[in-house]
Order: sequence, then C-alpha cells, then structure tokens
Amino acid sequence: MKALLVEDDAAIALVVETVLQREGWTVRHVTDGTSALEEEAPDLLVTDLNLPGARNGLEIAHLLREHRPQMAVVLMSGDYEESDMAPQGMAVLPKPFRRAGLLAAIAQVIGQVRD
Repeated sequence: MKALLVEDDAAIALVVETVLQREGWTVRHVTDGTSALEEEAPDLLVTDLNLPGARNGLEIAHLLREHRPQMAVVLMSGDYEESDMAPQGMAVLPKPFRRAGLLAAIAQVIGQVRD
C-alpha cells in the first residue's frame, strides 16, 4: 500500500518514514502542500497540520480525497487540543508521539475508512 508523508521537519519525517516502511508501506515524502497536491492520492496520508506555504494538512487531505474518497488520513500536530475533532477517516496525532501512537492512529483511520 502507498503512503504520502507531508512533513517539513526532517527529523520527524525520517522517523515516520522509517516506521511506515517497516510496516510494509511504500512511502513518498514531500515537504509542503504544493508538492503534496502534485502527487497521486495514496492509500494513507500522514501530514503535518501546520505546513509552510498556502495549504495546511487538513486542506491537502480534503483536496486529495476528491480523487480518492477512501484515503485514510493522520494529521500530526504540535498544537493539538483535546477539543479538536478530526473528520471521518482522519485522526489527529499530537506531537511529540511514539511509534505505538503513530501505529495506533494509522490502525484507527484504516478501520474507519473500511467500515
């Protein structure tokens, strides 16, 4: 399965990409929203919520879902508030996080879009 990682912090991107690859995902990494929208919509989008440029992670998710409605989405954010609710098929993953948290968020959204 294909994953698109949108993250401008190189250290976080390396960790997330490594975890995804070890779980069997084919990962394409880009650093901004414009580049993300040039990619084919993946099975899984893992994106920072706050990105450089004109588009944030949620906007990218909605635009890519126009081409792949069943795409699972994990939104990473250092500004997460418990009151922040993610739309159906999306999860908010507060930064910093551990491997288990990332994998739990992915499992959650994969389960939502398959139900």
